[in-house]
Amino acid sequence: MLHAVIMAGGSGKRFWPQSRHDRPKQVLPIAGPRPMIAETVLRLDGLVPIERTYIVTHEAQAGRILAGVGLGRRVPRSARPTVATAGQASRGTLRIIAEPFGRDTAACIGLAAVHVRRADPDAVMLVMPADQVIHPVKRFQEVMRAAVEIANTEGALVTFGIKPACPATGYGYIHKGGRLIEVRGIRVHEVHRFREKPAKAVAEEYVASGEYYWNSGIFCWRAATILDCLKRFTPELYEALERIAGAIATPNEAVVLREAYEPLEKISIDYAVMEKAESIRVVEADFEWSDVGSWESVARLRRPEADAQGNVLVGRCELLDVAGSLILSDEGHLIGVIGVDDLIIVHTPDATLVCSKRRAEDVKRLVDHLEKKGLAGYL
Repeated sequence: MLHAVIMAGGSGKRFWPQSRHDRPKQVLPIAGPRPMIAETVLRLDGLVPIERTYIVTHEAQAGRILAGVGLGRRVPRSARPTVATAGQASRGTLRIIAEPFGRDTAACIGLAAVHVRRADPDAVMLVMPADQVIHPVKRFQEVMRAAVEIANTEGALVTFGIKPACPATGYGYIHKGGRLIEVRGIRVHEVHRFREKPAKAVAEEYVASGEYYWNSGIFCWRAATILDCLKRFTPELYEALERIAGAIATPNEAVVLREAYEPLEKISIDYAVMEKAESIRVVEADFEWSDVGSWESVARLRRPEADAQGNVLVGRCELLDVAGSLILSDEGHLIGVIGVDDLIIVHTPDATLVCSKRRAEDVKRLVDHLEKKGLAGYL
């Protein structure tokens, strides 16, 4: 059976001041009318039943994640008020796996895998971040079904490649190998190599060659397959996961999880497994995709909402001679702006961000600066 795992961690830095440590971007309606976590759960409707859907998040964020899911109006009612622990099986109930510490995606995926394996030893896992924007849902599900077929028949690790729209430097890249097959009319390649976020000139070479995809961060594999890879490539992590697996649904579960998790190395699934494993396939994901990595990407996504001068406005805003800006206000606060272009202005009750669009990636640096200054109350 197919199980879905949604990774909903995050430190809330890139979308400050709306996002904070306990309010990451996936619980905010950043890219549309609903929280991103709700959109992600809804995207699975008709593909994976809600009782086989797991959300992995930090224990401090679990309540907000659940509240965010509940704001998706078409999410089954049973998934909103009542969430079972992942070790329980309850028909029609979403499952939450709460990490005591953030240890990056290898530990996150491994933790989910031992829960999925316990529920279904032959399970196939579809793994995805909670904070991506994907359209249309129908095509997304068609591509996912092709990947499930490959994971089942070949026992391969499957990732999803996005055709580059530009030589972006903020994404990792997948160098595809020879074309293998078409599954359900969708192209599937071997993976020649994974490439880290490149410099601009290198990214331009990648795009010009036609041999590279953006790395979507979405995966599909059998639970047993990914655990076997973790055993081979990260034996210490695997040993901790087996300790945790033995304690699931026992009175000692929380204690064992905490003790086993705390000393784990922070390492991504790309470094831990994908760059080392042999049997990897990349499925060409020809749907619209964005990982919404900065306020500037929000401005691009919401461009259809822009006024005649290219401004995207949310809340009470009055402008004179302003163009190409993203301006968000809440709590009824009025923002007046005069004679500027290409700005990002985000107002919240206790903090306001003003920055150039071209410096949107530096919001994380600003948050780090606030942290060093001891301004934890604003984080």
